[in-house]
Amino acid sequence: MNKPQVAASKTAGTYDAYLRGETLRVVTPCLVLGTVIFLWAGLILKTKFPKVAEEAEPAATRSHGKGSDLIHYPHFVRGVIAQFLYVGAPVGTWSYFIQYIQDYTHQPEKIAGYFLTGTLVAFGVGRFSATYFMKFIPPAQLMGVYGIINVALVCIGDLFPGWLGSGAVFTTSFFMSLMFPTIFALEIKDLGPNTKLGGSILIMSVVGAATAPPVMGLIFQATHSMAIAMLGPMACYTFVTYYAFYGSRPGVPELAAVGV
Repeated sequence: MNKPQVAASKTAGTYDAYLRGETLRVVTPCLVLGTVIFLWAGLILKTKFPKVAEEAEPAATRSHGKGSDLIHYPHFVRGVIAQFLYVGAPVGTWSYFIQYIQDYTHQPEKIAGYFLTGTLVAFGVGRFSATYFMKFIPPAQLMGVYGIINVALVCIGDLFPGWLGSGAVFTTSFFMSLMFPTIFALEIKDLGPNTKLGGSILIMSVVGAATAPPVMGLIFQATHSMAIAMLGPMACYTFVTYYAFYGSRPGVPELAAVGV
């Protein structure tokens, strides 16, 4: 529904009914998706995974990690920040992509929705292709290159809103796809007995997904420009690029600081 249609619907008093209908349309897919996730979680729960090296050692001699130790690993701390920002980037982009398409190409909501679905396809293709490219390019370097590309694409989306900008923002989904697992692997590298605890903290950084959309919404309210609001994801990609090339390098923590 475009802006004139929304105005006409409000005048006719049918807009609230339209919103309720649109909301109810997602109930069934969400229930199905939730059921699949629940069943998948049950399968994972029943699956026996191999023990990590520390768990294979006798309990009496096994080193135990502590949460306070993790702050002495700079690459881990920067990794939590990178993951927090990264998770916000796709959620923010996808949350406002339909609005961006409608504002700058004047396409109806249904057509814009097709483009949004296409970004998810691009994301999946990017994930599988990145796995292949990592056979030849170190993961950190590949993520850094992808980060630079996404910064450039968002700049295009900001400077040239329209079909060119829409295509650029669309393409970011392809290059963002490898970032979550790559950041995860780089962050927990060389944590030793703190690996499992570090991984748990890293997973909690997905709260960044709940932060980006409100921030982008505030930018849009202040500037009335969805193109400028897309600078939020660009800032996220900038930090991820820094982390890929420099911030992910493991440092040797002070032995006294980690209780060795």
